[in-house]
Amino acid sequence: MLSTPSGSELELARDQMREMLDAVADRIMDYQDRMAGGGYPASYLQDSEPADYDEGRRASALLREDDVPRVGSDLDSLLSDIFERVITNGMVHPHPGMLSHVPSGGLFQAAVGEFIARILNRFVGVWAATPGFTQIESNVIRWFCTMLGYGEGSFGYLTTGGSIANFMGVRCAVDNSGDTGGRLATVYVSDQGHFSVEKAAKLAGVDPCRVRTIGTDDNYTMDVDQLRDRVEHDRGRGLTPTLVVATAGTTNTGAVDDLRSISELCRRQNIWLHTDACFGGFFGITERGRKLLAGIEESDSVAVDAHKSLFLPHGTSALLVRDRTNLRAAFEVPGASYIPELTDDPEYVDFCNYGPELTREVRGLTAWLPIKMHGIDAFTDTLDQKLDLAERLSACLATFEELEVVARERTHLPVINFRVRAATPEESAERTEQLCKLICARANVYVTTTRLPREGLVIRACVMHHRTGPLIVDQLLEDVRGSLKEMTQEALSHDIH
Repeated sequence: MLSTPSGSELELARDQMREMLDAVADRIMDYQDRMAGGGYPASYLQDSEPADYDEGRRASALLREDDVPRVGSDLDSLLSDIFERVITNGMVHPHPGMLSHVPSGGLFQAAVGEFIARILNRFVGVWAATPGFTQIESNVIRWFCTMLGYGEGSFGYLTTGGSIANFMGVRCAVDNSGDTGGRLATVYVSDQGHFSVEKAAKLAGVDPCRVRTIGTDDNYTMDVDQLRDRVEHDRGRGLTPTLVVATAGTTNTGAVDDLRSISELCRRQNIWLHTDACFGGFFGITERGRKLLAGIEESDSVAVDAHKSLFLPHGTSALLVRDRTNLRAAFEVPGASYIPELTDDPEYVDFCNYGPELTREVRGLTAWLPIKMHGIDAFTDTLDQKLDLAERLSACLATFEELEVVARERTHLPVINFRVRAATPEESAERTEQLCKLICARANVYVTTTRLPREGLVIRACVMHHRTGPLIVDQLLEDVRGSLKEMTQEALSHDIH
């Protein structure tokens, strides 16, 4: 095969590519070593609200460039910008002490898969363009379906995030209802459901005023009786109850809705059931998780985030459906003369007919490479460890006289909520906020506060990072102990003066 110079100065020679890869690898290894050695805080954003984050503003100002560079810069200086200026602010998500939100550590192996996909730069919108990568991506989707209990006929679509997966689920529901414009559609989600559901409904054509918020019980799971009443009320008004969004792992508490009861209601009422399992879906590969998620396989669609409970880099999510024909019906569009001929054979997937995109990158390698390298049992063991660590953390925090750990009747995903005991809710909220800031200011771990309808302001610790082990839990407990002592000393000093 004839090889000719490209004639473009943008093309790198082999030795230049090797030099670039070596330079980047050295920086990444140094970064990883420093992270493992405690050289970075869990978060640079510690005791201030984002709106008051002056260091972040200064970092942005120093990096801002309004004019397009006309000539190039040497690689070393650019890498210095990234590793010495860009990353030394904000929240450090790869840090093992990152316990806020739902942490996403990002496996190195998965990042290598992403790197390979970007270098090869194949188009995966239609099967004929890259049968091999389409098959790998289809394999990953089928693996995900199996992990959630879906059987023959199920399929899905890899997305960049849970919000897009939720949107696709809503779109499938609206399309399946026959009211494709969503004029009379109503959507139901609990008061602990993710805020992306309302945006997803809006994108799918549902008026935001017809997104119903359903209350929760003492366990912060959806009140199924209230759901039933609201559905019947809307149907009596001539509206079309179209979609129930159950939650398998709320961000606030890790609660999982009663999926079996909700699915039974939806079947009787002929309503599409979408489960937002972005947090908890992949816990289904553990024994405890399977019990907790019982009934999820009866959902018509499920959103999952592999960048959460499979520890992959940000941007690795999926919408899974029990019946693949519903997904294709919602997103199939006619082809064009310049696109390779599409196929109707379900074994050879044209992904442009299963999601909102035509042009898209290969996404499957990010999950395929680490799962093939380690086997799914390694991920199961890691998830089980997170459940164990959360139970241990909860038990240890309960021994502090000054603290109240929010109790749960049923097992939850690995989220622990606790607050400072006080004479009034207002005083508890104030002291809990103070405790959270003192913990974070030590920079070993990063936790956040949230508000629960009954307990009010609580500190929330989510044990989900693949690097988070017993030493991190011990460090959090030590930081809690030290911070409580500091609060006591400050109170005594205030009383004396």
